Amino acid sequence: MSRLAWRIFVTIFLTLLATGLGAIAITSWYIEQRATRSATELTVGAETAAEALAAGGRLGLTDWARRQAADRDSLLIFLVVDEWGEELLGRPIPRRASTSEASTSESSSGSPTGEPLLGGSVVTLDLPSSMPILSGADGQRYLLMTVARDGRRGVFGLPATRLSLLALALLLTAVASYWLAGSITRPIIDLKRTAEALSSGKLEARVARASLQRRDELGELAYTFDRMAGRLSAALQAKEQLLRDVSHELRSPLTRMRLAVALLRKRMDMPPELDRPELDRLELDIARLDELIEDILSISRLQSEPSSLHKESIDLRHLLERIATDAGFEAKEKRCRIEWQMGDTPCILSLDPQWASAAIENVVRNAIRYTREESVVAITLEQNAHEACLTVCDAGPGVPENQLSQIFEPFYRVERDRGRMSGGTGLGLAIAARVLGAHGGRIEAHNLSAPAAGLMIRMWWPTHHA
Repeated sequence: MSRLAWRIFVTIFLTLLATGLGAIAITSWYIEQRATRSATELTVGAETAAEALAAGGRLGLTDWARRQAADRDSLLIFLVVDEWGEELLGRPIPRRASTSEASTSESSSGSPTGEPLLGGSVVTLDLPSSMPILSGADGQRYLLMTVARDGRRGVFGLPATRLSLLALALLLTAVASYWLAGSITRPIIDLKRTAEALSSGKLEARVARASLQRRDELGELAYTFDRMAGRLSAALQAKEQLLRDVSHELRSPLTRMRLAVALLRKRMDMPPELDRPELDRLELDIARLDELIEDILSISRLQSEPSSLHKESIDLRHLLERIATDAGFEAKEKRCRIEWQMGDTPCILSLDPQWASAAIENVVRNAIRYTREESVVAITLEQNAHEACLTVCDAGPGVPENQLSQIFEPFYRVERDRGRMSGGTGLGLAIAARVLGAHGGRIEAHNLSAPAAGLMIRMWWPTHHA
């Protein structure tokens, strides 16, 4: 069996063994205590019965038997049997009475044995004995038999001793089960938390040391998972570093190309084969490359230095109003319009104005790019005590459900929209997601159901001040 299986087996086995040994120990102790108490009660009861017989004869002994039967605190019930085999209170006699009665009748012809009671009284009592015999002044003999009184009943009608054993078994089982369940589930929960942290972009998340130090299959799983997380983190960091290095390296030749184009434009004796539209196209491509490099560096800075944000308290409504106004001009070219609803209550948040503006503008421009002509891009701002929710809805084709969570990854674009004219570089929503994450917020995308088909992007901004 595996080590984890052995752990489960040993835990259950030791629990049952401890429960059994505990039950035996408690039972032995209880039997010993009960035997000692029963012997004491037998001696004291026989002496008090002899005193009752000496004082009141048969009637006195009968009254004593009646009082003793009513005593619920005693462990024993005394049966008083005369020489004719009749119990003084008419109670049934156990089978063992036959041998005792025979011994009583056999000794009736002789003189009574035992010690006299009450200072020379004619009443005698033979002790020690498991069934004492009383001899009265009239020559009558009485056999004292004992019957164990039923123990006090508790829950479910069980005697107190059995309830103690049951409680012990339940306690040991509960403690062992709790420890075993925690031992198995604790590393699994740790792995789950680490996986969630990695999926949310926290590449430094690792499995707890306690899980790594286990010497079973769960410990091996934790160790393998931790190695995988380390390699994944190293691969992603290498990828980001590569993008940063390439971007920086591209900046210099792009700058030289831009200067070269500017110098060509200043030349008055430009060759006829180098036409001005070609220069315009070259400047446009240089600008696009420069914008792409800037976006790559922006994502890199947001991921590597989230604390570099310069936050200040601003009213998000004023920022949205400016963005919506500027986006309205771009919407006119697409033959659509912008509608926003922000409410009258100030929405004061601690934000980096530049990055927050870039994130919201990227989402709004993305909605304008994909919405249908003659449609509406709706912007709605809602807030509560903990966060402000900004919703941007378009009337475009939407995104396949299995790709909704991927549109916030760098360079990811829906397969059918790979054309340059239908979309940008695939970095706008990625920048928005990184900005929200750096501010402690989140962003989600959902398809709108018919008839209002389109894409809805919701951005949650925390209202607490960092």
